[in-house]
Amino acid sequence: MKQTSERIRRIIEDSSLHLCLECGKCSASCPRLVAGRQYSPRLVAQKLMFHPEDAAYINNAVWECLTCGICEERCPSGVQFCRFILEMREALAEEQGLLGYRAHDGALHSWMRIMTAPELSQNRLEWLTPDLKVAQRGEVAFFTGCSPYFDVFFNNIQVDTLSLARDSIRLLNRLGREPVLLGNERCCGHDLLWTGDRENFETLCRLNYQEFRDHGVKEVITSCPECYLVLSQYLPKAVPESRLKVTLLIDLLAAEAQAGRITFKPLERRATYQDPCRLGRMAGRYEEPRGLMAKVPGLELKEMEFSRQGALCCGNSSFVNCDAFSKRIQVERLRQAQATGADLLVTACPKCLIHTTCAMRDPVKGGSLAMEVRGLVNILADQME
Repeated sequence: MKQTSERIRRIIEDSSLHLCLECGKCSASCPRLVAGRQYSPRLVAQKLMFHPEDAAYINNAVWECLTCGICEERCPSGVQFCRFILEMREALAEEQGLLGYRAHDGALHSWMRIMTAPELSQNRLEWLTPDLKVAQRGEVAFFTGCSPYFDVFFNNIQVDTLSLARDSIRLLNRLGREPVLLGNERCCGHDLLWTGDRENFETLCRLNYQEFRDHGVKEVITSCPECYLVLSQYLPKAVPESRLKVTLLIDLLAAEAQAGRITFKPLERRATYQDPCRLGRMAGRYEEPRGLMAKVPGLELKEMEFSRQGALCCGNSSFVNCDAFSKRIQVERLRQAQATGADLLVTACPKCLIHTTCAMRDPVKGGSLAMEVRGLVNILADQME
């Protein structure tokens, strides 16, 4: 990167990086810097535009970013820093083979690449219980995501992300829907996309789209924010002929609740809510989760010090940079949750569930961070009349 290439110039322009005012608002709000890491989106922009010869710093900084989007929220110039990071990672991966540090020795990214094999045969529906009604063909499908694999991989922390899938289908059944469930569904590819592996990401998109077509699917419902982001925004770019309607489950539930078609049993608990980055800052869903929680009688919502657009992320994205600084972010977020006086932490993202649970079980903290953490769909499924 001794001289700025045409591709880099295009990335700078597309992400409006040249509009950076060097005001420092991005740096002051960046979770990495707040956690003690010397990291500054402003400085990354400055280095790339005016000191491209400092390639070692630039390359490392591109992989340090959590892509949580809070810098974009604070930026007065509209710099699209997450887009910049996404495109830079793709460029570094393609041109230099740089992939950054990947948590768990890249095991999760490896299973995602395994899923790109067209001939792959999976046994991924064993989690279905007899009370869940699903179809083999139809116009509406439920996209499960990687929960069947997460629960195996993270068995040591006893996380239960599959309960999110079960309760999502349970909720759809109570709405009178029996969604198609695909036995050969692949990972949505979110983590490959955000770690620069565009080729394998697009392969997953094409394979998933073909599965949808083969089963007559026209609408895909998902409860995972990352799956929703990919299926609604990035799959159509990889598969231009796609006309799939993508629905977020909480949007469907919020509309039904608003119309008075669903009601909930009381739950006398004090809860606080963790805004997932992909659901909040990237998809703009702040009120829908809170509105649904407000429909549960007795469930009191206590907001953390930083919430909605200013919410602190769970400390990790795409299983990159899971380090001591990520742990500090998680610890700080859990302390903010405890400070509300709540005894229940609610989130709408399986990875927030994984990362907060992992931090709680840190033996060094001696259980001081422990509190119950549940998915929003779990609570709604339990309490729906």
